[in-house]
Amino acid sequence: MLKMLNKFGIDGTYLKIITAIYDKPTANIILNGQKLEKFPLKTGTRQGCPLSPLLFNIVLEVLARAIRQEKEITGIQLGKEEVKLSLFADDMIVYLENPIVSAQNLLKLISNFSKVSGYKINVQKSQAFLYTSNRQTESQIRNELPFTIASKRIKYLGIQVTRDVKDLFKENYKPLLSEIKRTQTNGRTYHAHG
Repeated sequence: MLKMLNKFGIDGTYLKIITAIYDKPTANIILNGQKLEKFPLKTGTRQGCPLSPLLFNIVLEVLARAIRQEKEITGIQLGKEEVKLSLFADDMIVYLENPIVSAQNLLKLISNFSKVSGYKINVQKSQAFLYTSNRQTESQIRNELPFTIASKRIKYLGIQVTRDVKDLFKENYKPLLSEIKRTQTNGRTYHAHG
């Protein structure tokens, strides 16, 4: 992580402070009021440290830039712009135009990133949508991708992202409206008795 921060342009006093906190860090666990022997933290950032989310975002931006710059990973065209990914905190959506070629190159890039940074992609929590009517292409992609292939929806940042735009209302607004009505009814019941 420290090497990546340096490559990202963080140096001098700031890098020295981060190095003091993160270079060969150790942790202790207090169990039943007794402090156990300290142990080394191998990778990642310290949980609960206010710097951790910022440092993670900087390191993740290195991966995002690599994806954006990789010519063998083709994003989707939106007007005149090619869009390859969207990021929010540690959640990422990647848009691939040519998934057979692009997915393999993306997986290689992620693997190399993992070796350098120590961060790993959680394959069990990763999902993909396939937008193809070619069964052979779909079968090939399913065999090559380690991710779950979603058929109708993927939950992203609390929203059901649907394969078909027409299903967005049904999957998101209707359940929210029902929840609001239920909450209002429960609130009235509570106030009537309270």
